[in-house]
Amino acid sequence: MRIILLLVLSLGSLLAFEQKTEMGLFGAAYSDYHNEIAAEGNSKITLKNDSFQTDAQIEFLYSKKYAQRRYLLLNELYLSKEKGDYGASLGKRVKFWGEMEGFSIADVYNQKNYLKDPFDKSAKYGAWGGDITRYFDENSLEIGVKFYEEDLKLPTDTTPYAPFAMRYDKKLQLEDKRYTPTFYIKTNLVNDTYLDSEASIVFLHGYDNKRSYIPIDANTLAQYAYRVNKVLLLAHAIYNDTIFKTELAYTDVIKNDTISDYTQLSAGVEHSLYAVLGQSDITLFGEYYRYLYSDDTKLKNVDISEVYDNDLFLAMRMSFNDVGNSELKGGILKDIQNGEQVIKATFKTRLFENFILKSEYLHIDPAASGTLLSRFGRSSRFTLAMYYTF
Repeated sequence: MRIILLLVLSLGSLLAFEQKTEMGLFGAAYSDYHNEIAAEGNSKITLKNDSFQTDAQIEFLYSKKYAQRRYLLLNELYLSKEKGDYGASLGKRVKFWGEMEGFSIADVYNQKNYLKDPFDKSAKYGAWGGDITRYFDENSLEIGVKFYEEDLKLPTDTTPYAPFAMRYDKKLQLEDKRYTPTFYIKTNLVNDTYLDSEASIVFLHGYDNKRSYIPIDANTLAQYAYRVNKVLLLAHAIYNDTIFKTELAYTDVIKNDTISDYTQLSAGVEHSLYAVLGQSDITLFGEYYRYLYSDDTKLKNVDISEVYDNDLFLAMRMSFNDVGNSELKGGILKDIQNGEQVIKATFKTRLFENFILKSEYLHIDPAASGTLLSRFGRSSRFTLAMYYTF
């Protein structure tokens, strides 16, 4: 015990310690499911000195009603190092690639956490990997690898927003081995000659973040991970108070005769208005998403979580610029082809110094059949939450 205590004290004297924690309770009222009360939170911890930095993030969710929505997760744990024009990291981490507000085609490094919220694009699982980055002033070149493909839980029919009417086996089926690496090269280019603009190009070889679904037996499905060559382009340009954005992706499916190669396209515009209605700022968003398939005779593998094919996203964010950093966001995602839509509105504000109040309304108006949203049915959800931060 004395040795452990001395070791802890020694590390504390050698490393700077930072932490940020958010814990809270929320209640969710569903129109088509049983209501729930749940606790959730996360804690981010950083240890650093002049030589390296270690980051960790722990997340938890505990629903009183739904047993599947209970977990304690070490979602990030990685070591990073910066020296001169180079940077490197190794471990489990969450990366964010993308330009769009509604859905980012290019955000392919991590898998989505469906148990937390299938309608929250920030709900993601950390992935084990490593990367090395070379900086050239504002530009950069990053080479990285993912080491491991993990099993992925999906909600069952006893949990809100279950995607299947049949049983689901969380054990991942793979084209190759689970430890077969996925490599990527990412370059970032900044230009301010005529317009302030930034573009990133990513080349990826290995397992796709999308998955196919195959039968295990007559009543059970499982995910199937297949390998791809993927090219991604992310770009934006700024003109006055308007940002023009695009994301493009082409996926070449390797060694799979049933799944078609596909292209994903998205374009968007973001315009900000300042000092509206007093001191408030308003930002308006408009985005469009589209899939194109190379072979109509093969499976058109739109991922189970994606309803972003021929869809239009319109949204607004109001920042009140008050002492509570209050913010109101609202948007609608509408499928132009079949008319289904998702409407979402959120509000958050800080109370006193350490408390955050959040509320959210979600409404799903699905197509008659044949889509992911039609499995959820016409339904609504209202959530009210209070978090304590320290």
